[in-house]
Amino acid sequence: MKRNLLSVFAILLLLTFLAAPVSAWQGRMAGAGDAYGLIEDESDYLTHPAVIAMGKGFNAYGHYRLTYNNTAKWDYSLNIPDYDYTSFKADGYEWKNEGLLGTVFQLGAGRMGVFFEYMGISGKYKGDENEIYEGDDYYYYTFKMKDRLDNFSLRLIYGLPVGAVNLGAEIQLAYRNEKKETSMLDFDWYEGNVAKNYPWGVNDNPWYNLFPYMIPYKSNYWEAQGKVSAAGMIGAAKYAFTLKGGLPFASDNKYTGGDDEDGIMNWEGKVKGFNIGGDFWLRIPLSNAVALPFVVSAGYRQIKRDGDYWWDATSVDTYGHEVKNLFVELGGGIDFTPAKGTRLAAGLYYAYLFAKENAYFDWDDLEDDSYSPDYHYTYSDYPKNAQHRLTLKMLAEKELTPVFVLRGGLSAFYGWVKSDYTSAAIEYGWPYYPMAISLSGYNMGVNASMGATVKLNKVSLEPFLNAGYVKYKVNGDGTYDEDLLQMKLDKVNWLVGGGLSVRF
Repeated sequence: MKRNLLSVFAILLLLTFLAAPVSAWQGRMAGAGDAYGLIEDESDYLTHPAVIAMGKGFNAYGHYRLTYNNTAKWDYSLNIPDYDYTSFKADGYEWKNEGLLGTVFQLGAGRMGVFFEYMGISGKYKGDENEIYEGDDYYYYTFKMKDRLDNFSLRLIYGLPVGAVNLGAEIQLAYRNEKKETSMLDFDWYEGNVAKNYPWGVNDNPWYNLFPYMIPYKSNYWEAQGKVSAAGMIGAAKYAFTLKGGLPFASDNKYTGGDDEDGIMNWEGKVKGFNIGGDFWLRIPLSNAVALPFVVSAGYRQIKRDGDYWWDATSVDTYGHEVKNLFVELGGGIDFTPAKGTRLAAGLYYAYLFAKENAYFDWDDLEDDSYSPDYHYTYSDYPKNAQHRLTLKMLAEKELTPVFVLRGGLSAFYGWVKSDYTSAAIEYGWPYYPMAISLSGYNMGVNASMGATVKLNKVSLEPFLNAGYVKYKVNGDGTYDEDLLQMKLDKVNWLVGGGLSVRF
């Protein structure tokens, strides 16, 4: 039903813009490989609010983008030579919808932008798991996973010139609905048993553990975001600088997990966290035909989810789930205009990407103070992931006629990956089944795009298409309850997408 409603919305949006004197803008960047910061574009003020002050008059905008992400392979395996071998194999797909409607107009000494933005993700995956226990017994399981996201945002942008500097700010109010879910059907161990969001895989149950795929949750919350920005000239060079931050509020979080044998429980709690970041773009002209663009960006985001489930007045289960993300990116390139209506650009960028995810599940008998908690199941690094990535971006743009522009972009990246997975169970103060693994490998991908601009009087239409390939592969070894352990993760994705932007 949700996908049908989104399709109807997209069709109505397209017909509305085609029937009115309107056209595109973000489509130019999508057709050029999303080369933000490499070439100048009107949509730059979505990153740097101060840039909006450089425009004039009234404008209206629309943008819709659809991406299909086919996960052809998503496998991981655990090999404990003295214990068992567990092999998980999955595949699936994800649909991503992005839409934006907005307008910019003169307000006082500056310009005001009002935008409504939506992003939705719907992913479904299925797989099977085969376990060979101590070389003799064989067990078979099937599992399913879902990934849902609905983000709605209202963005208010304002910029005005103050002397030689343009100042800007953005206030954003967003509503976020997020859900990850796993379920497993057990044909052998407990025949017909269904495990949903199973949280106790560290308790001698690695064949039930789907956390290397995703740690489940169901959250909805509001989030307030803010930006302050400045843009101007340093001699002949252009710069734009923006600081941003935000935090969630009015949140609700739920974790529903367990199995048919032991029961399903609901932990209910809140979502807390914050995010901060900044962007700095610098553009140095060497001549009328050549400019050197540079980009520096950084951001940090932390989200904490929690919940509790009371069995009675003296017995409680609690849980927590924390995600930390850090990125730093810097690089530069060359923007070359060899002739009027022709543009070539290329850039090389380095990024450091760090992500850490952890979760715990506790049970505590409040009448017994001997241990607190009595049972503690922890996934302390699940995973802790660091990646050093190089990305190459190239684009070409050619005005074939005064009303038609053709463009294309190509990007490729390669990342060196290090990952750690650590977990353990503690019952009444006694640790058992601890697991610690270090993995290494790579993450690589390539994406090609093409697009066009069709100018119809005051209207611009910008259709675009893109396709890509991504492969992630890591492996390594460690220990599981003092036994040697080997682990592998292998994921392959094919992407195809397209859309239309309009502007007038």
